[in-house]
Amino acid sequence: MISNQKRNLTTIEAFVLAGGQSSRMGQDKGLMPLRGKPMVSYVIQTLQRAGLPVRIIAHHPAYKKFNLPLYKDSVVEKGPMGGLLTALENTTADLVLLVGCDMPLISIEMIHYLISSVDSEHLVLSVVEDKPNPLFSLYPRTLIAEVRKQIMADQLRMIRFAETSEKTVLRVFSKDVAHCFQNINDQAALIALETSTRS
Repeated sequence: MISNQKRNLTTIEAFVLAGGQSSRMGQDKGLMPLRGKPMVSYVIQTLQRAGLPVRIIAHHPAYKKFNLPLYKDSVVEKGPMGGLLTALENTTADLVLLVGCDMPLISIEMIHYLISSVDSEHLVLSVVEDKPNPLFSLYPRTLIAEVRKQIMADQLRMIRFAETSEKTVLRVFSKDVAHCFQNINDQAALIALETSTRS
């Protein structure tokens, strides 16, 4: 876990969500090759270079090769909200940084901006071009009971949960980094990214 004076000794752990069905990709998207490496590896490396301890939430046994703590969803088939619950149940940190495995373009600068001046009580929701992104946001461990309640009620919309929480603060990102929030959800997006990085 990391901490410093700017964050008032608030501790943070990153959890990469790689447990989705990847129906649009046709196979596990985090393991899809991008420039010769699994797509999720770019997310992991960026988080580590930003100084964060990294954990993975996934069911596919191939994720063991990254030699990181690996967790299966504690409540299955609940989407990202289920992943959030799993993260909160398996952290000792004050805050969880939740990141999708299909966001290979996130940067260290984006992470540092997101986690700057946080505290242990507030949900920090990233926003770019007026669009909230709950899968690049910070969640306090104190929300665990509320997240569990939402899941039991089958209220699984992450954006609604984040936007209606009394503890949410917004972290607005510049339009200059909007492309870094791109989710590589299907083969077409993957091919487009491969092509753009080669040009």
